[in-house]
Amino acid sequence: MKNWRMLILGAALSASTAFAAPQVVDKVAAVVNNGVVLESDVDGMMQSVKGQAQQAGQQLPDDKTLRHQIVERLVMDNILLQMGKQAGIQISDAQLDQAIGNIAAQNKMSLDQLRSRLAYDGMNYSTYREQIRKEMTIAEVRNNEVRRRVTILPQEVDSLAKQVATTNDAGTELNLSHILLPLPENPTQQQVDDQETLAKQLVSESKNGGDFGKLAITYSADPQALKGGNMGWGRIQELPSLFAQALATAKKGDIIGPIRSGVGFHILKVNDIRGDKQNVSVTEVHARHILLKPSPIMTDAQAREKLTQVAADIHSGKTTFADAAKQLSQDPGSANQGGDLGWSSPEMYDPAFRDALLKLKKGQMSAPVHSSFGWHLIQLLDTRQVDKTDAAQKERAYRLLFNRKFAEEAQTWMQEQRASAYVKILDPNAQ
Repeated sequence: MKNWRMLILGAALSASTAFAAPQVVDKVAAVVNNGVVLESDVDGMMQSVKGQAQQAGQQLPDDKTLRHQIVERLVMDNILLQMGKQAGIQISDAQLDQAIGNIAAQNKMSLDQLRSRLAYDGMNYSTYREQIRKEMTIAEVRNNEVRRRVTILPQEVDSLAKQVATTNDAGTELNLSHILLPLPENPTQQQVDDQETLAKQLVSESKNGGDFGKLAITYSADPQALKGGNMGWGRIQELPSLFAQALATAKKGDIIGPIRSGVGFHILKVNDIRGDKQNVSVTEVHARHILLKPSPIMTDAQAREKLTQVAADIHSGKTTFADAAKQLSQDPGSANQGGDLGWSSPEMYDPAFRDALLKLKKGQMSAPVHSSFGWHLIQLLDTRQVDKTDAAQKERAYRLLFNRKFAEEAQTWMQEQRASAYVKILDPNAQ
């Protein structure tokens, strides 16, 4: 969970009962398999969404439409939490403390300041912790399940790497908002036509000044719907293929769509664009070393003393570094080459070895250096700058392909889980 990110106010969006007033009598809003979503959950999130919308100046749809979106969100969360329980997924207190510490740091606060901010906003800290634990569990379930469905072929990496290299906007980042109008499995032609008509209507409204965020909250089935559909910043290659292709020439403010996919019709708004493209250059070092490993025959102190004497002999000309390495070094990979390690990035070495090496000037030899492998005598032969743009582009292409396919699979997987679960939405007026 090291990459867990959540803003304080963002957490409030999904905190359900965390910020709701105590309920004397609670009701069931939905039955989900062997669990339930309570009216207090729905009411709590309604209050949070409305509070955030007011702060952000965001328009909201009518309460009935907003309630539908919130119930669907809570139903999906309930399904994933049940899956997490069945799979035995548990978020430890240490993981939770780290995540909350990250939240505080991202908001430039100490943990005590975070607690004070939560108290000021009327949020119970213990309940807040448990809500963060739930969000982390949901993310863990989704990531574990969806990751298994992602397959990336070497040819795909090569192809995208070439595209990244030849595209002027390879480094472009987009801030997008998204509306998803879903289609059921095996939809009828009428269902397809109806959703396409609605999608075209929403595109027209958006292009004519309509509030995209309000339309997203009203109509979208995307997980970010309650945030006005905002997906945040992301690289263009990280997006699903259909999106990336449609956005290749997009400009700030553009409305893109409708785009048909296997799960429905998509509409995108380009909120902002940024990016640059740079070559990747790294420093490589050419070094050699002599390694002595402490043993029952040679103590740690004796190994160090031996290398100190070897260094003195090399300086005086009694022997050469290469000859001493061939005779003494206990590194089987380099001893026969006179200790030569070839060209490599300093980051490939043991931290102590690396740090000592980076302090040397060209041709200089170190004093004995202790690492996890033993004692070393190190000499820096040369350094060079190497263009690693191609390798970096392939690494980036793999990462982008994974993110893109993960996003595509995640949406499909979540729809599958929703369709296979037993869900009964109850009329609040009938209870």
